[in-house]
Amino acid sequence: MAECSSWSQQHVTTTAVCEPQAHYYRVGYRPNLGQPNPLPQLTLKGRWLEALGFSTGQAVVVTAEKGRLIIELKCTI
Repeated sequence: MAECSSWSQQHVTTTAVCEPQAHYYRVGYRPNLGQPNPLPQLTLKGRWLEALGFSTGQAVVVTAEKGRLIIELKCTI
């Protein structure tokens, strides 16, 4: 009687699920050559962007709502 490999019976493929994580930034200002009323600026950076599918050079769409920014990859068909 041939023995069965327990490995083939227990092999399970799983995929990683990204849990929402908070990344904290502060709204700064764009240098305005000493002129009054500089523009607000928000700069996002980090390897976590790559992990979420945002790569250098990709186009994004920013949807603005009161108190919220939604950043999505721009789909090109």
